[in-house]
Formats: sequence, C-alpha cells, structure tokens
Amino acid sequence: MNRISIVLVFAGAIAMVTAASFPGRDLWTIESDRMRLSILQSGGHVAELVLKTEGAVNPLWVQGRATIDPETFEAARDSGRFGGGSGARLMSGLAGHNLCFPYWGNPSDTEERAGMTYHGETGIARWRKTDGGGNWITVTADLPQSMTRFTRTVKIQKQVALFEETAENLSAWDRPVGWCEHVTFGSPFLKKGITQFHASVTRGRNGVGREVRWADGLATVPDVPKSGFVDNFLVDAGAPLAYLTAYDPSTHLLVGYVFRPKEFGWLNVWESNNSEMLTRGMEFSNTPVHGTMRALVAEPKLFDKATFDWLPGKGKLHKSYLAFSAIVPEGYAGVSGIELRKGMLVVGGISFELGDIVFGG
Repeated sequence: MNRISIVLVFAGAIAMVTAASFPGRDLWTIESDRMRLSILQSGGHVAELVLKTEGAVNPLWVQGRATIDPETFEAARDSGRFGGGSGARLMSGLAGHNLCFPYWGNPSDTEERAGMTYHGETGIARWRKTDGGGNWITVTADLPQSMTRFTRTVKIQKQVALFEETAENLSAWDRPVGWCEHVTFGSPFLKKGITQFHASVTRGRNGVGREVRWADGLATVPDVPKSGFVDNFLVDAGAPLAYLTAYDPSTHLLVGYVFRPKEFGWLNVWESNNSEMLTRGMEFSNTPVHGTMRALVAEPKLFDKATFDWLPGKGKLHKSYLAFSAIVPEGYAGVSGIELRKGMLVVGGISFELGDIVFGG
C-alpha cells in the first residue's frame, strides 16, 4: 500500500449554519471552507456530504424523483408512487444517510396497523433546531409512538464531521432498541465495478442465514444489469475503532465513517442495482436483526454478540462517530486499518489532524 499523508488542520475553521433548499425542501447546512453537510429538517436525513472541489459530487444517494416532507404524506394520494406498504411514508422523504431508530427494518403486522413505519420514527419526524452556532448544530426529534426523544449534535471542521447522538426514553419502561446509521451511497459517485468499499468486519451472514465473507463480491457493485442483497457483518472488535469507506478511483474521492465497535457492533451491507436505482448501503448499527421488538427478542445474539441495546426507563444512550472525506493521489490502494496517534486520526495512511475534536476509543 502506498503511504499517503494528507494533514487536515481544523483549528480555527470558519463554518456557518444556514437554512437552504434541497429538492424543494427545508434543510440545515453546516459549511466549512472545504466541506458542506446538509440535514433535511423533515426526517433528519443527512442529505449531502460534499467535499468542495472542482466538479464536486455528493456521494450520498439522492432519489431520482421528487420527494416530499413525510409529515405531509397522505396514503391515498402518495402511497402508490413511493412503493406502498409500511415503507412508503419513509420513502417519500428519504435521502442519503438515514437514522433508523428505535428499530431497523419493518414493523410487525400489528405495529404497522397501529401506524408504525419502516425503520422507526426518526426518518419521518419533523426535527427542530435546539442549539447551534459557528460550526455546529444540535437538532432534536420527539418520537411520540415509541415515547422516545433523539438528539443529534454535528460539528464540522475542514474535512471532518463529528456526530454526537443521544436517545432518551420518555417512559418508565426499559426497552430493547435498534439503532442503525443507514448510510447509502448513490450515483454519480457510485459506479458499477469501479467504486471500492472497505470495512473492518469479520464474520457475516446473508439473507438466508448462510455465512459469508467480505471477500465474496462485496468490494464493488458488480457490473451487471441487476443485483441485490442484504448481508450482516460482525464489526471487528479487536481494536477500539472501526471504519467503513467508499472510494471512487475515477475521481480519487474517498468518503468514510469511523465509529466504536462497542457502540456499533454490526455492519449491514446491501445494494439495489437495477434499471431504476443504483445504491449501496453501508450501515453501521447496533443490530443485524431486521425488525422491531418481536424480532429483536427472538434473536438476542448472533455470533455470540448482542443484537440490540437496552434503553433504560427514563434513561439515555449515547453514541458518536466521525465522517470524513478527502481527495487521494493516484495509486491509493485502499484502507486496511485505522488508529489514533496523539491527536491524529490515521485511516489507511491518510492522516487527519483532529484539532479540538475529541473522539477516542
């Protein structure tokens, strides 16, 4: 592997939080001199994570059709054009990096009849700004159906963003929760047979329960007319930090996330490659179980690893992670490891100076 050192200094960075428009919808934007990150106010989705370069590209997935704010969704009018079922309301406003909470996947039949939607409430709620200034923002969503509250603080400096998130139980009951950072990459960044993916994972399983390895065709989206799958991988817990990256050799753009295995012990990998959509999901999560309470308690462990967290009655859970992006030189050979060295984050030979960002193992 070529040894590449790109030092990103973000002490004293100038950034701002603004209101903006993204496909006709309201969002908040945090912007440094090198990166722009936007969050949709309805749904809380990270809609873009753009490195400011000539010909800049948003690596996150954006639907090829007009979307709406999910709270304006009317089933009789909108369900058909957004796929129907429990996922239609979510799909009506979905973009990029979606937070799935308090579960990942489909509700039970009884929950769907009671009004619960695919991937929980965070992706359909109207978020509100509760604090912010300079180069950071705090946004909050109240989730009335599950009696929880979710708060996210994002700080961006130069080419790195720090996410700090808190889930709060508003009820007196302990409950199991799924928590999935549903990161989805799309075109034009995502290219069949070209865009490369790396992740610090070990064992995995496919949709029918057969064990799979990362090497089994997951490094790129295959250059075929149609493909699709959902696989679950155990994150390597042998180091305090884990990673996932996506790299486009044609533009030299590298995008990635860094997280703690003790907080996000699973990576759920999927793709939808057909005539209507080209996407690859790289979702770091606390669960590999697709579903809510019934599914979680039915499979409490996989590969001897817990498949959910407990959210205590009137209690809180905290998790945090980093997102980063860089242009790397010709010959970059991918990521094979990650470490912290005296205030430096080193990802596959790329060095990010952390400045006043505090994030450790």
